[in-house]
Amino acid sequence: MQKDLAITELFDIYGELLTERQRELFTSYYIYDLSLSEIAQPEGKTRQNVYEQVKKVKAKLTEYESLLKIKQKNDKLKALAQSIEKDNSLTASAIKEIIGD
Repeated sequence: MQKDLAITELFDIYGELLTERQRELFTSYYIYDLSLSEIAQPEGKTRQNVYEQVKKVKAKLTEYESLLKIKQKNDKLKALAQSIEKDNSLTASAIKEIIGD
């Protein structure tokens, strides 16, 4: 479950870099929680084929994060904002506004 949350966060950040088909697959599987069979059947594909495609999308999202590190930087900024919130709420608010939190 935690791994699904992490990959969903990456999709929120990098989803627009995927093809429309990749976004549809990801959304069907992770957001709408459809099974591989439910995704495959209307398209006349196999579960295995859909599984491989979903796996490639996950790999692509992970690759984007390893190269760009946007999620990692956002996580660090969130932690920083929380730590300084007690001392300087104005700065913390500014950081949270920048990262959209």
